[in-house]
Amino acid sequence: MPGCATVRGPADEGWRNKGFEESKSTRETLEASFAARRIALVVGNNHYDDPTFTPLKWAENDAASVGKILEDSKYGGFDRVIYLLGESKARRDRILAELVSLKNDLRRQDSLVVYVSTHGTMKLDGRGEPQLFLVAADTSPSDLRGTAIELAELQRFFSEIRSERKALVLDACYNGEGKSTLQPTVKQRVARMEESPVLSRKVRLGEAESHLFASTFGRPAREDDALQHGVYTNHLLEAMTWNQGDSDANSDGLVTAYEAHDYARAKTIEYTLGGQIPEAYFRVVGFNDLALVGSEEDRATADEGLIYHYGDEESLDGATLLIDGREKGVFPGTFTVEAGRHRVKIVSPEGETLQDRVVSFAPYEPVAAVAVQTRPRHYPGFIGFAPRARFSLTPTLLPLVGRANVGVEVRGGHRFVGAVEGLTLEGRFAYAPHSARFEDGDSVDFQARHIVSGGVGVGYRALLRGAMLGVGYRFSGTYLTSLEGDSCAGVAACDAWLWGTHGIALEESFSLGKRWSLHLAQEVGITGLNVTDQGIKPGVDFGITVGVEVGL
Repeated sequence: MPGCATVRGPADEGWRNKGFEESKSTRETLEASFAARRIALVVGNNHYDDPTFTPLKWAENDAASVGKILEDSKYGGFDRVIYLLGESKARRDRILAELVSLKNDLRRQDSLVVYVSTHGTMKLDGRGEPQLFLVAADTSPSDLRGTAIELAELQRFFSEIRSERKALVLDACYNGEGKSTLQPTVKQRVARMEESPVLSRKVRLGEAESHLFASTFGRPAREDDALQHGVYTNHLLEAMTWNQGDSDANSDGLVTAYEAHDYARAKTIEYTLGGQIPEAYFRVVGFNDLALVGSEEDRATADEGLIYHYGDEESLDGATLLIDGREKGVFPGTFTVEAGRHRVKIVSPEGETLQDRVVSFAPYEPVAAVAVQTRPRHYPGFIGFAPRARFSLTPTLLPLVGRANVGVEVRGGHRFVGAVEGLTLEGRFAYAPHSARFEDGDSVDFQARHIVSGGVGVGYRALLRGAMLGVGYRFSGTYLTSLEGDSCAGVAACDAWLWGTHGIALEESFSLGKRWSLHLAQEVGITGLNVTDQGIKPGVDFGITVGVEVGL
């Protein structure tokens, strides 16, 4: 009878059924289609068509090694690594074509690393402004704009790529030494520049983006035969592989772009004795950190916050970071912080407090130190000056100070910004001129007298962004000068008086600038006086001040 063979052997592994098989569900298909991908483009070139650009020895090895680590499942676990190595592939049009392809293909949930190891060069435009370029294998020094890759244009294009997490890593330099070449006339003009170009000054970084440079503009990026790599790249590879124990600053199993650069930066400076200083720019919002190496599970469970500073905000260079009073390190750099609210204090090398405020850190959310610095700050010390008006609310005070008196108040104090955040201690002095009114038949007589007061207070101020709201308790003593004359004969109110007042106050402050604030206060005071020989009666008054306050 008809039949078919059912005997199977070793060849089964290569057979496929030509019939129906169980299909994946729509959900599984969608998840596979929209799953986040990790993609890298690595570019390295040793030799150039134009002999003006001297050959490099290890640039191709740099790119190949970075790519290998990124795609290795034990380290980076990237889904795809594109290699453009050597003079046949690392050509300008090929590099740009791959970048355009990535821009068209990548989605927001994807991650991207672009690494380039090559020469850098520079020319001056018609206004004498420097233009920095990466050299491709087919770059001509006589036509840099048409044959090289302008750094600013590359950065702008990279920032426009939709990928949620991305890092641009460039091992090149632009000063005419190390991995760079300049025409002699350009090199002479660069040496006379008062300021060096800032590598990212024309570029606005995306939401989750880092640009890592092997060296600052004025210093070389070097290769080393002993390392068989560029110095910076060698230490970047260390950070991502066998020395993760040191580079993984928060011990979460991940090495992020922040951590890898911090490690490589410190090691490069040490190795070159300060001759090469790497540079970086970051702008990362929310949870959009890029882990260069680490498992998917570790990336999902990371729960640390970060605070970082790189770039051209010189006031923070060399500044010390303290979290909850404990020293974390010196900027530039990136430092981990446990999720939650923490007191962030930044102190300049000269000992000046540049910032002292509470910051909320979300799990693995990077916070730029410069953004913290530029928010309104609350200084521990303060002094204020304000017109003051007080109004008598009970008859007891009327014989002494009348229904109202207007004067001036000077106040100063200290507010705590540490463990007892918002606690405020203050002292104040006030003066107001006053005229006593006497009637004798049809005649009215006014006599001048003076009201002098001083006091202390304690309170709490909520330190808000750009404002402070407070409530406090105040005690003050008031001295009233005496009156003389026939109208005062036997009148107790004409004597010199000294009494104490206590009460509560409300305060509001609104930032006017770096140190200045508009300060408002409303106070109710209570005292007891015997002015008319009818026994001690309570006296209540209300005061209001509107003035300025300066932080010290």
